[in-house]
Order: sequence, then structure tokens, then C-alpha cells
Amino acid sequence: MTRAVRFIAVGLTVCGIGTTMDAQGPKPAPVPSSQIRANMEAYITHLNDGDAASIMQLYGDNPTVDDPVGGTPIVGRAAVQAFYEAAAPGLKGNVRLVGNVRVAGLEGAMPMEAVLAGPQKRLIDVIDTMKFDERGKIIAMRAYWNIGDARPVELSGAVAPTFRWRPSPPVVRDGAQSRSACAE
Repeated sequence: MTRAVRFIAVGLTVCGIGTTMDAQGPKPAPVPSSQIRANMEAYITHLNDGDAASIMQLYGDNPTVDDPVGGTPIVGRAAVQAFYEAAAPGLKGNVRLVGNVRVAGLEGAMPMEAVLAGPQKRLIDVIDTMKFDERGKIIAMRAYWNIGDARPVELSGAVAPTFRWRPSPPVVRDGAQSRSACAE
């Protein structure tokens, strides 16, 4: 492979444009970055709906969840489902994507805010990372947050703010429109 071809192939991989590299050069990615992005955005929607069953449809056969990272990992489909059945109702309408979903290969990351339920509503910043299998199903989710970073939510009434996820506006670079820094 010539140096110029290798540079182009590596550039396509960095931008997540449907290729990966191995010893023989570029090959098609098993899952398009757009599908991974859509699954991560669907995850936010299902959290806001408080819908554990729909969240589990996004997961593969033997997933793991670290929420938060540094805690006890949740391993296996039944344990992950029990986790979301307990957590999702408390997050209903209280999660917001605050930046673009970033995808590289079979992994993605997204910045979020969540209002935590309880007697004192608190806002926390979260970064979720997800690893996907060849079918586009989540096999590992890691949530980076620390309860010590939570801050009070100022309420004008008795009800906490409700977030509704909306897709990120397209990024415009050099006259081309894309959902990320790389054209798809």
C-alpha cells in the first residue's frame, strides 16, 4: 500500500466513514457509524421515556454496565435489565444530550445532563461511552459521573425541569453539512 493510500484510508477510519484498518489495509466496518449514533440517541429517548424494555432492545446478549465507572460492574442481561427497571423510571424526562455523539469504530461517547430524583433535585453532568458488537448492539456501557459533582437545580415551581431530547443540529464545515466533524 502506498503512503498516500494508507494516509487516506487512515483518515477515513478516523472520521468513521465505513472503514477500519487491519494488516491488509482498509476493510468495510461491520456497523456504520450512523447506526451506532442512532442507537445512542435512541438510548437517550428511551431513558426519557422511562422505558427499560426499549433500552434492553438496544443491548446484546451478555452486556456489562458500569454506572458509575468505579462502582460494581453489572454483568449479564438479567442484571442489566434489573438495573434499568430500577433506574429508568427515576430518569423519565430528566436526561438531556448536551453535545454531539462521537463515534469511532464500534464505540461511541456522548455528553449528557441528568436531573436526579429525590427530595432535592440535583443536576449532574455525565459522559456515557458504549461499545457495540457486529450487529450494532450495545455490549458495554460506562457512565462517567460523580455524585460529588451534582449541583442543586433551581426550581421556579414544585416540578423539576423536564428535558426532551432533540437531535443535535448539523455541524456545518466548509459549506458541507454533517452531524459530526467528518462527512458521512
